[in-house]
Amino acid sequence: MSRYESPYDPASAPKNLENILYEKKGNIAYVTINRPQVLNALHTYAYIDLRTCWLDMQRDPNIYVGILTGKGTAFCAGRDVKFLAEYQEKGLRTPHEDPTNPAFFWGGGGQPSDANLEKPLICAINGLAVGVGFTLALQCQLRVMSEDAWVGDTHTKIGRLGSAHNLYAQLPRAVAAYLTLCNGRLTPQECLQYGIVNKVTPANKLIAAAESLAQMVCESSPLAVQAAVRLYRLSTAFDPALVSYAKALDKEVAETEDGAEGSRAFKEKRKPQWKLR
Repeated sequence: MSRYESPYDPASAPKNLENILYEKKGNIAYVTINRPQVLNALHTYAYIDLRTCWLDMQRDPNIYVGILTGKGTAFCAGRDVKFLAEYQEKGLRTPHEDPTNPAFFWGGGGQPSDANLEKPLICAINGLAVGVGFTLALQCQLRVMSEDAWVGDTHTKIGRLGSAHNLYAQLPRAVAAYLTLCNGRLTPQECLQYGIVNKVTPANKLIAAAESLAQMVCESSPLAVQAAVRLYRLSTAFDPALVSYAKALDKEVAETEDGAEGSRAFKEKRKPQWKLR
């Protein structure tokens, strides 16, 4: 009987992505969000580029670990709210929220879990990480943080929900509530105190700290490490019913008048006028 194989072709690795810098050095893949003009906020096409990188990392047998960071002074400012507002002003959904669009993937599709990535990721939080940016950081198994960075969740501030269940599961509940309900922020030392990050470093030593962890990972059996990542993901997995309900709630809130008002007020740099509908 014929045996079918699909060997990885290095030439298939994504190149010249518009929103992401992607390179490989030895057994480490470097993924850098490259939208510094908007503090690395994510939109439909950035999500697609991220998913492309995660898929390539998973397929490449020579990649054992990845380092994720942001270009410039921010890690990721969350969703690109101005991009969202531009579509809402036209009475349209953004491409990844439009079920008739080929780019449809509610939530964006840029998280490692969206590509079933089973290789470890180290997040180098080089600046603010809020909203979906913080969620992205939490999907990395290891995290190092710059002394001048901070994390938060600003979804409710702009009339959205996001994936609050991820914060409630991974952070002390009172801390998660402070972020989701009060739009609070956590300092690097607070993140270290709550076990959100492994290490806090000066900004100029951040990548070196991430690379140090990466080298430690590379010394272990790749198969054993990937098995550990599968267990890591399974141990934090949610019941499918909860995930579906969270997405339904997010969509319900997003498509209210207040959902549109939040992004509009953000773009216009004013306080939102909530109507509770």
